Amino acid sequence: MYLSDKPNYLLIQTLLDLLHQELHLLIDPPDGTKEHPATTCLELWISQPNFTNGMYYIDPNQGSPADALLVYCDFTAAPKTCLSPLQPQVPVKAWLKDSGTNNSFHWLSSKEKGFQFEYLGPDVVQMRFLRLNSRLTSQNITYSCQHGNIQGPGEREPSQELHSRGRREAVFQFESEDLDLLPLRDLAVFGSSDLTQEFGFTVGPVCFS
Repeated sequence: MYLSDKPNYLLIQTLLDLLHQELHLLIDPPDGTKEHPATTCLELWISQPNFTNGMYYIDPNQGSPADALLVYCDFTAAPKTCLSPLQPQVPVKAWLKDSGTNNSFHWLSSKEKGFQFEYLGPDVVQMRFLRLNSRLTSQNITYSCQHGNIQGPGEREPSQELHSRGRREAVFQFESEDLDLLPLRDLAVFGSSDLTQEFGFTVGPVCFS
């Protein structure tokens, strides 16, 4: 509590803030509503252990609830706070046809009718605090194409491979303790301008735990 003979006011204030937060959770526990959001889905689960998976409000920066975020809380295993992209579906088409260059990477956002992925709700401040309150982030991408080779020779196999209605699908799973790596904003694909194979992607929610 002390540095030399002087009080450590910064440490004292930090301890008081933690105590205030714990007392607040005991006296007025969050319920996931707009008026009483939790900091994360983990905090909501601790306060309301009987809650089931669903949409709840959280407020990572714990300021005014006016900027609370509506997120999906997954309580199945370790509680996760999940944000979905506004436009998760990249339609199946021949994205590389007539691309103009051979055997190079192409960002989908730079192609005609391509786009970057935006996510519902969080601003820069809320995302910063959500990361500060998390230790792990994860996100899945589903790649879909017509029957044919999903990958070039010698490339690593995807995490899962599915077959459905004449198409092939591969699910790529991303997980990291470097919380700044996700959510995904864009996708780059490698190929030639004469590639006419049609393919697309489904971007899953980014989850923090």
